[in-house]
Amino acid sequence: MKVKRYVSFYILLPIVLEFLIEALSRKSLIAAVKYAINSPLLFAFNTLIIMLTLSIAMFFKREVFALTTISVVWVIFGIVNFVILHFRVTPFSAVDFTLIKSAISVSSHYLNLFTIAMIIVAIFVVLIGLICLFRKAPVNEQHGHRKIIFSILCCLTLGVAIIVLHRSSNSVQALSTHYTNISEAYENYGFAYCFANSILDTGIKKPGDYSKQSVKKITKALKDEKNTDKRPNIIFIQLESFFDVGYEKNLQFSEDPLPVFHSLQKKYSSGLVTVPTVGAGTVNTEFEILTGMRQHDFGVSEYPYKTVLKSKTSESICTDLKKLGYSTHAVHNNEATFYGRNTVFSNIGFDTFCSMEYMNGLTDSPNGWSNDDVLSREIMKTLDSTSGPDFTMAITVQSHGKYDGIALDDPTIKVTGAPEGKEQAYEYYVNEIHEVDRMIDTLIKELSNRKEETVLVLYGDHLPSLDIQKDDLSNANLYQTQYVVWDNMNLKKKTKNLHAYQLYAEVLDRIQIHEGMITKYHQQTKHRSKLYLTGLTTLSYDLLYGDNYAYDGKNPFKQTELQMGTEPVKLTSVQKTKSGYRVVGSGFTPYCKVYYDGTLVESEWISSECLQLQDEFELDEADKKDSGEPETEVTEPRDVPNAFVVEVQSDDGVVLSSTQAYPASQVKK
Repeated sequence: MKVKRYVSFYILLPIVLEFLIEALSRKSLIAAVKYAINSPLLFAFNTLIIMLTLSIAMFFKREVFALTTISVVWVIFGIVNFVILHFRVTPFSAVDFTLIKSAISVSSHYLNLFTIAMIIVAIFVVLIGLICLFRKAPVNEQHGHRKIIFSILCCLTLGVAIIVLHRSSNSVQALSTHYTNISEAYENYGFAYCFANSILDTGIKKPGDYSKQSVKKITKALKDEKNTDKRPNIIFIQLESFFDVGYEKNLQFSEDPLPVFHSLQKKYSSGLVTVPTVGAGTVNTEFEILTGMRQHDFGVSEYPYKTVLKSKTSESICTDLKKLGYSTHAVHNNEATFYGRNTVFSNIGFDTFCSMEYMNGLTDSPNGWSNDDVLSREIMKTLDSTSGPDFTMAITVQSHGKYDGIALDDPTIKVTGAPEGKEQAYEYYVNEIHEVDRMIDTLIKELSNRKEETVLVLYGDHLPSLDIQKDDLSNANLYQTQYVVWDNMNLKKKTKNLHAYQLYAEVLDRIQIHEGMITKYHQQTKHRSKLYLTGLTTLSYDLLYGDNYAYDGKNPFKQTELQMGTEPVKLTSVQKTKSGYRVVGSGFTPYCKVYYDGTLVESEWISSECLQLQDEFELDEADKKDSGEPETEVTEPRDVPNAFVVEVQSDDGVVLSSTQAYPASQVKK
């Protein structure tokens, strides 16, 4: 009888957990019931996965504690997924653990102090509860060989059942081969299955026919076309959560929210661009735009920026253009460390990266993101920083969510027809993209006044997280935004719908640049041919995970020495003044920190050329003398004795760059 109850409990508990998790994922008990009825095999498959993890508790003497802990973890996962789906469209997956640092840095944009405090209290209560349970729960001192053998048999049986069901059921197996996007995958296949898959399924699977011959067959078919002698500046601007709201069938506006963007669409090349994500996942669109590779080839919820590109160099539009003498720049009015861009950009060929830590004059939108009006100035700086042609990738952030709960006192554009409960959110969003539209106007006017040939590509990275449904859109596609290509070269207007991974190759083809293996593949292979996508997958695998057969067995792409800031921050002198000490240089921002003799000195940002040390700081006469050679080898400027150093640091204390040390002996009176 005890054995029957014991086994029944291990069967019933995972069923309850699976139902609870699916109800949270679908935000509805009824939807969870429908899922269990309409997809019984998938419901059972998810239950088996949970059951397998719970069966691990059988191996512990404190079985009740272990079982409770594992169950609590599953419930927490379900709650986290439920909360995440209120702020973005993409569900909770294993990759989110790699984004914890970035999530903490943006939490203030989504959660108020009370909510954050409640989360901390909840975590504390759960931990206290588990500690109490650990002390009070029964301990099975008779945990003998029979119990261990029984536990092993249970785990093996469950493992075999999972494998058999996966291989024998087309509906279960379909996740790995036919999913269209992560949101639909979770809805169709269940949370536990998709979450487990996100742990196991990373990178690009090795193509079945991958070999030197298969890669060479692709590359030999590509012709070496002559590049044009023209070298126009090329600017890509990734517009955060930006799309033509006119595609929303039920919305009406007091005036055109995007007059500049719409006028550009009428005069210049434009079209729809299919992106790999909706509501979030900016860097996956960014990845496709810059590399020409498909995010779909990677794991179900993978961010290549957080996996392979953290350590692997790759071909990109940057590496292609650098061969032709271009300097390559990135500009982003958000944190440099967000999604690890300060590391990844070096691996895909950028020369400079100007993040918000290197900008002055930043202002915030009502929900706390930086306004985009600074970008026109910062983009122009990149063009002025070199005498040759430039490629600049600018990434906006102003129109980022969240949008709920922000009421505008006097909105420029009034919105009607929004879904019930979303009126404020839509009005806020529309007015934010209207300001982005004005930034575009400012930039184009400045570019028009230059005497350099320029191509400007504008595109939305994904739809905003406004719970938009397919039926709300005239194009009925949640994965399409718009792009437009402005130029001052009299390029012929062309209307063409593209995928994000095809966009840069198309733009380069329009200006007769045919450099790079991926670029030429997109330009010369018919996009609708059956072999187009399989060939792209093979090339992508070869370059990132394979043997680099496309480049004769060698990876030709070297990590760049990424300069933070379009121009480096410089410390030129330290001066004694009546009010203390003044640090003089260039490129200073409020993110600058002053160190003396390895110790942080309180300072105040005055201007891009001046930092004022606090009155309490004073140099002793002994400090002003040269200290000679340091006793130990100095690896960082901050470690130089008796010297000043200015560092640029992110909000979380990451040192992004540092000036050369300035000896105290050279302080000017």
